[in-house]
Amino acid sequence: MYQRILTKFGLSSAFALSLGCLAFSTSGVEGRTWTNSEGKTIEADYISHSGDSVTLKLKGKEIQYPLEKLSQGDRDWLKEQEAKLEEDKKKRQEEVASLLGRRDRVSISHRLFEDTGDYFKESTRRTWLKEHEGGAFDSTGKEDDWLRRDPAKDQCLIYCPESYDGTEAYGLLLFINPMPNALIRKDWEPILSKYKLIAVSAYGVGNYADKDRKKINPHPYRVTLSLDAMATVEKQYKIDPKRRYVSGTSGGGHMAFTTAALYPELFKGAISSAAQSYLPSHFPGFEIKDFKRGERKDMKWIVVSGKKDYNYNKILETSKDWESNRLNYRFLDVPDMGHAPPAAGPLEESLQWIGL
Repeated sequence: MYQRILTKFGLSSAFALSLGCLAFSTSGVEGRTWTNSEGKTIEADYISHSGDSVTLKLKGKEIQYPLEKLSQGDRDWLKEQEAKLEEDKKKRQEEVASLLGRRDRVSISHRLFEDTGDYFKESTRRTWLKEHEGGAFDSTGKEDDWLRRDPAKDQCLIYCPESYDGTEAYGLLLFINPMPNALIRKDWEPILSKYKLIAVSAYGVGNYADKDRKKINPHPYRVTLSLDAMATVEKQYKIDPKRRYVSGTSGGGHMAFTTAALYPELFKGAISSAAQSYLPSHFPGFEIKDFKRGERKDMKWIVVSGKKDYNYNKILETSKDWESNRLNYRFLDVPDMGHAPPAAGPLEESLQWIGL
């Protein structure tokens, strides 16, 4: 039957397999009627075409047919498809161009989970949440308060390397700042470009919820809003889920460790600068054994600090606990580093240690 249809349309199966590469393609046009120069017709799906042939799908098989043997109407239709593809390509290029470089005050318009009940559905996350609802780290409020969003207010800063064109998946660096503002250091940009990483940092996830620094910003809010900023990036860019990293400084550094502990399936590693994280007391609801099993067992944890950081001695102390428990932990001691985010060099070394 298949061979009879080919013969009717003036095409042998040998010739159908003999033509080369194709230049223009779509997702397919189903059930179109094609007419050859002799007026004979077939029903076939359009797949793609090059300068001298068209690829059709007939009875589940792909065939290639010379354009010169098609009717003028079919050739005109193919030119229309080519024009549409070029127009779509131009639009995609314009869309990608608008996503490059530093983009400030981008609305956090997407959530990590569409159903808010899924943020803390897993048992360890649920236990951690309940500890904070009970006042851990001076938290105030409840789950619904911490998951409430306002797209007009909730915003983030994004940096995307100029090399991004939307065809290749890039890695992602999520940074949690201890201050109210979002932060992506300018000197990080060459590192982000070198390793094809897109960075994002949310506004409003600092240590304090008020300007007077009297009200603690609840940890569940800081973690989930940061994750929603990441989800917003992943809606706009092509991201490699195996190359996600979470980082932060001071209280934001501990939030980076907390985020990785709560959602180990999302991240390859966590980078904390100028912050100590006590095991297990800084992770309410967690036990040491929780860090030694499942996906947390494979997580890489690195702390970056130096002698000018007032947390330096505490970091040395807590590092012993992480190391004695044989976790994938490293302390990167940077000469003369103070209480600040890492410069480009230590950031690059941290990422290299985790694995790029």
